[in-house]
Amino acid sequence: MKLVAFLLVLLFSFESSSKKLFNAKSTNLDNGLTLVVVENSRAPVVAQMIWYNFGSSIEKRGKSGLAHFMEHLMFKGTKKHPKSFFSDFLSKVGGSENAFTSYDYTAYYQIFPSQHVEKLIELEADRMKNLTLTKKNVEIEKQVILEERFQRIESDPSAQLDESMRSILFPNHYYGRPIIGWRHEIENLSYKDVIDFYKELYNPQNATLILSGDVKFDDAKKLVKKYYKDYKSPIKLEQINLENPDLKTSTNVELKNENVKQPIWKRIYRTKSYGSSIEESIALDLGIKILAGGTSSILYEEFVNKKKIFSMIGGFYQGLARGEGYIYLYAIPNNEIDHVKINYLLEDFLINVDSEITEEKLKLEKKKYYYDSVYGMDGILKPAEAIGEALTVGISLKDIENWNKKLSEVNLKMVKKELKEFIKNKNFVTGSLKN
Repeated sequence: MKLVAFLLVLLFSFESSSKKLFNAKSTNLDNGLTLVVVENSRAPVVAQMIWYNFGSSIEKRGKSGLAHFMEHLMFKGTKKHPKSFFSDFLSKVGGSENAFTSYDYTAYYQIFPSQHVEKLIELEADRMKNLTLTKKNVEIEKQVILEERFQRIESDPSAQLDESMRSILFPNHYYGRPIIGWRHEIENLSYKDVIDFYKELYNPQNATLILSGDVKFDDAKKLVKKYYKDYKSPIKLEQINLENPDLKTSTNVELKNENVKQPIWKRIYRTKSYGSSIEESIALDLGIKILAGGTSSILYEEFVNKKKIFSMIGGFYQGLARGEGYIYLYAIPNNEIDHVKINYLLEDFLINVDSEITEEKLKLEKKKYYYDSVYGMDGILKPAEAIGEALTVGISLKDIENWNKKLSEVNLKMVKKELKEFIKNKNFVTGSLKN
């Protein structure tokens, strides 16, 4: 029975590819705030996410880490709800929360029982405009962030290597700066930097509020208007679209560290994003999954199972970006091997990989893709995450809702075309991590 049910779900997902993915409803307040609601009354739970359409992208040179710094400070309380009132209230009602900063966006979310939806809307609206930050708050949190940077990057050789590779790959773009910031620049961020950033950017025009779960669109619209309508927005934020020059040289970055237990080879490519073409990017994503996505991939079968050169090999495509996307490949050799030889092995194999990309493999990856969307539609937080991320990088709600339709239109010819372009792509940086 379980197998039959599984197959029926897959069949259903293919047949429903022309239907909307989330059936989301949206509206805009006069002050520019976008509200999106995904109704799902299966459980008395709501997820609230507010997405600000800026992350480290908006930082001025010399002020790296400011967006992430501000994310931390948004939990410090307001005059009406001081200190940890927000978090304490959530904990008291059995809810949870978190936040994250990326290059292109900053997001905050809570999951909570639906009877508290008005209070959580009020609390999120309140901290958009009414934070009561002190110089002491800022200095204490700065030390927390410096410690976070030490734990996540400075004590992790692999993360250090990635940071160096990205700075070379994106020489003229904020994608080349670490989201958490360079250490010396974090140390110099001031109370004025933080306050100016908050007052200038945290406003309705730069925000998308998403409610997913046991809440009705009309009710949500009334509540959001009640708590946000009096907030004014300044002149609309202008996003500067910087382009990177083509890399004319072959760049290899090597990092040696005595704490490295296992050598790793890496390569990061600059490539197209969903903003340039959704269909082409889906085709590229499927192609990279076939090529490098997990233990069933072509590269894994060739270099781990057959030739036993690597203990692990894989990669992925990240195309949800306002600027260029990227492809990330990695390999862990079984024995000591020079990175130049690894380059040669993989490049030589990829030149002749076209015949390995079959209709059967594509159908399998498309099924996995569809099945993931079934999980996404059924959850509480996942719709808010998927819609919010896509909207903040410039994809329309209509395109998000019709994602599976676009997926169904991707064919083998499109996938092979994208992989051929990828194999010819010279905008990459190669990294080696050694003891």
